[in-house]
Amino acid sequence: MSQRGSGARRLFPGASEICVVLPRDGAALGPHGERALAGFRELLYRERAEIEAECGVPARFVDTDPGDGPRWLIGPAACNPAISTYPRRGEGQAGVWLDREREVLITDAPDLFGVIEAISLIRTLVMTGQDAVFVSECRDLDEAVERITREVGWTYPSFALRGLDWEAICARHREEVARASDPLAAMQTWLAELQDAHTWVKPSPAPVPLPYEVWVEGDTAVFTRVPQGTAAWDAGVRPGDVLLDEDTAGWWARTGSTPHAKPLMTGYRLLSTPVGVERTLAARRADGQRVEWREVGSIDPPYPLVTWTRLPSGSGYLRIEAWRADRDVDAAIDAAFADLAGTDRLIVDLRGNGGGNLALALSFRDRFLHEPTLLGSIRFSTGPGELSPPAPITGEPADERRRWHGAVRFLTDPMTYSASEDALLGLQGLPHVRVVGEPSGGGSGRPRMLRLLPGMTLTVSTALTYDRHGRCIEGAGIPVDHYVVPDRFSHGAEDTVLLAADRTW
Repeated sequence: MSQRGSGARRLFPGASEICVVLPRDGAALGPHGERALAGFRELLYRERAEIEAECGVPARFVDTDPGDGPRWLIGPAACNPAISTYPRRGEGQAGVWLDREREVLITDAPDLFGVIEAISLIRTLVMTGQDAVFVSECRDLDEAVERITREVGWTYPSFALRGLDWEAICARHREEVARASDPLAAMQTWLAELQDAHTWVKPSPAPVPLPYEVWVEGDTAVFTRVPQGTAAWDAGVRPGDVLLDEDTAGWWARTGSTPHAKPLMTGYRLLSTPVGVERTLAARRADGQRVEWREVGSIDPPYPLVTWTRLPSGSGYLRIEAWRADRDVDAAIDAAFADLAGTDRLIVDLRGNGGGNLALALSFRDRFLHEPTLLGSIRFSTGPGELSPPAPITGEPADERRRWHGAVRFLTDPMTYSASEDALLGLQGLPHVRVVGEPSGGGSGRPRMLRLLPGMTLTVSTALTYDRHGRCIEGAGIPVDHYVVPDRFSHGAEDTVLLAADRTW
């Protein structure tokens, strides 16, 4: 469990380059396969730095197998015919294979989700020195505890940044997990010490957040956002009302988060619910009345993910709730830009946007670039306590027709997280950009995904991002130009953050 390493192991020692052979036949994946595969390919292109850190050499993307030299063939095999030319043990399973003699790395699975799981196993293959590793659940709780211990110890990039001793953390929790009546909760409490919402043990399938925001402090949970049209709103619940009958103290202990985001992140975890599962909630209103209502977990909130309007001042206002490529968020942003084209001032509200599709968020970022721009840098963990050299993060301006040409103000809070921070990274500090509100949540992410026991999945951060001034985003968040604390707990209060942003032109 040592946090020190003897140097990152490389897949292809002595190589100067690796050819990454991409899947290209999306039709083989079914009716929506072409779109899904196009998004996957775009993500791979944009995350070249991660691929190069994994492989230890520069990467070149190709569509056909060159036949010699180090190469990585990415499935599904139905979309990448070259994979079938390399017979291997366990063919057809989700996994990763390394043929050292022929210098071929293969990640394959029947579908794209399985391929993503298989890619997460490359580090396991490097760590163990094996020739093949398959996506699999642990045989028992002891193996799950050992998997967490080894994989987090090998992968987590922030031990030094946060001053954490993984051996000591494991010593405090391993036996507690073994004795626990609820191992999932005990595992979550263990990993909460890492202060990272990306590094956690999640129920599987993953629950989805209910459409509210709740601030947890001590044993109290207070609503801070209750959108109109939701079940809680219809029951009479408003910001400032108190959520009742929930284990707030338990969820506080189980929630990994940066300190400044933890009150809201705990509320997010507490209110997350499996899709299709009904849940009864209760609240105490300001008048002392107790109200109850029922909620069903849904992947789609009861309001649009993208909304826009023109403010009385004439400034445009655009709110984006989440980065969902499967819900036409990009097309909605196109429509918003078209409707707001008559103004040269735009306020983009990313408060509460906890992330989602990274490629979509980066595409949005590029809409605000006027020229090729160095935005910051990224480093990846390469072994226990080790980080890759900084790789530059650069951005290219979007097509002229999709670009915003005027000034822009971004609104952020501690729940502006993950992909939303990637959307903002490097925009802050540009002459036409200001960030208003509170610092974002501080999560660099790029998490691996590893199965544990049935219904449990481990995710582990792999990266640290930095802005162009060298400030690390992990743990600190995107800095703001104008710090404004909102009145979270008063129904009908003015939006002081929005008003402040509209005065900064």
